[in-house]
Amino acid sequence: MSEPLRESQFAPFLLTLILCLAWLAPGLVGHDPWKGDEAETMGLVHSILSGAPAWLPTLAGQASASATPPLYPIVAALFAQWLSPLFPAHDGARLAGGTFILLALVFASLTGRELYGRKHGRLVVLTLVGSIGLWLSAHESIPQSAMLCGVSMFGYGVATSTRRAYLGGAIAGTGLGITFMSSGLVETIALIATLLTLPLFSRVWRHITTLQSAFTTIIAATPWLVLWPWQAMHAAPDWFVLWLHAQWQQFVFWSPLSAHPTWYYINFLPWFAWPAWPLALWTLSQGLRRKQMHSAGIALPLVLWVCNTLVLSFATQPRADLGLPLLLPLAWLAAGDSTTLRRGAANALYWFAIMTFGVLGAAVWLYWSALDLGYPSQLAHHLHALQPRYQGQFRPWLVVMALLYSVSWLALLSRLRRSAHRPLLAWAAGMTLSWGLVAFLFVYPIDQRLSYFDMTQSLAPHLPGNDCISSLNINASARAMLDYYLDVQTLRESRPNQFTCPAMLVEYPEDVITPVLPGWHLTWQGKREGNHVEHYALYRRITYKKTARKLPR
Repeated sequence: MSEPLRESQFAPFLLTLILCLAWLAPGLVGHDPWKGDEAETMGLVHSILSGAPAWLPTLAGQASASATPPLYPIVAALFAQWLSPLFPAHDGARLAGGTFILLALVFASLTGRELYGRKHGRLVVLTLVGSIGLWLSAHESIPQSAMLCGVSMFGYGVATSTRRAYLGGAIAGTGLGITFMSSGLVETIALIATLLTLPLFSRVWRHITTLQSAFTTIIAATPWLVLWPWQAMHAAPDWFVLWLHAQWQQFVFWSPLSAHPTWYYINFLPWFAWPAWPLALWTLSQGLRRKQMHSAGIALPLVLWVCNTLVLSFATQPRADLGLPLLLPLAWLAAGDSTTLRRGAANALYWFAIMTFGVLGAAVWLYWSALDLGYPSQLAHHLHALQPRYQGQFRPWLVVMALLYSVSWLALLSRLRRSAHRPLLAWAAGMTLSWGLVAFLFVYPIDQRLSYFDMTQSLAPHLPGNDCISSLNINASARAMLDYYLDVQTLRESRPNQFTCPAMLVEYPEDVITPVLPGWHLTWQGKREGNHVEHYALYRRITYKKTARKLPR
């Protein structure tokens, strides 16, 4: 293990810690759940807090066969319950995601120290903080944050297993289990493929300690891989069969929706993994030149990245957040030989960061001035045309925090000495600045645009009391937020002539609101501010039979 920090090492460690916390903290509290995965996840968390079985992913009163295993919703529900005196439930749940991201950074740093030496741990953290792919996902309440933590633990366990077989195997098995319980089969298969491929690629994992570590990994992972499926299979066998079928249908081999692999994760990597991938290529080139491609520092991240990319490429629903584990091996490789980067390349990467975030920071301040202060007037007119209901307001506390981030960024750059670490510091500081400015200056307009709160409050007075509400084509995010904000669980219908409730809520893809069937009249219509693809309409039945069934509340 590493030696205790000496005084000369404390300043870089403290700088990295402050930078990491300054990057992670903004945006974890203070805004509503945003449309997409965060809203759906909050729906699962709210179901647990409302008394639904924690082991059964439940969204708006119905078990969801498309949901991931329930590790993240359970942990997020615990955070929401513990922090309820201080924060609303959605902020508490989001802090659970921030905790998982922080743990992922810790284990990623430990892996860098294990593979390359003591000084490389902080370089891994700087690379991840500076990666574009984590810019938003690290601040959302989504299961992928727990998945990233599991993969990071897995990598540290495998790296440690060459030196301490049983400890490394226990950590790797726990990371494998956390990955399964937060993401399902796809990423779990990628990690298992990594374990099977490593001994074939590198002699480092061809010793008796590898068998000892593998045995310990199986023991540590078994409770995670077995207990929840066993519970679900016995308590809700029909649902578990549907869930397992949905998991296998994520692969092109068993899905009727797609018959060929996707190049999505290769195509999006240049921007998603910047600036990690050019530095990773440099490390690979140095390893090839030195004939060290089979060393632990190159073999582990390279095999992990290849296995992840191959497995994800055969998934039917490619998404950026599922590619988060690709950042870890690239960050490890980037930290491996970044200290040997040519001076010209290091200076180019450094000045590119300075210019990029300097221009971006100035643009953010300009847009904030137009949106909240009304100057320049022409830009303000354009922005308010895009979001007409937003009322600009000067908020001193948020402006002071944004100024503090801007001044701190300039002060840090003025004190950075020329070194091989300077480009990574510049990118990490720039990403921290950009996220801090957006989180402080634009949280209110973004919240109004991506939150369902205003829409649900507009709908609430028009709801039919205790009677049930049918729904047609309502997306999962909207159903989750109806349940969270209004405690309304709609009865999902597949065809209009099946509606059995006195009211029905319909989602239209366009702003064309018309009665679905004769005998209904429109009582409300609305949408999220600035949204052009989700339009909602509430209808009431003109004549309604008293024998209609009600949805249990």
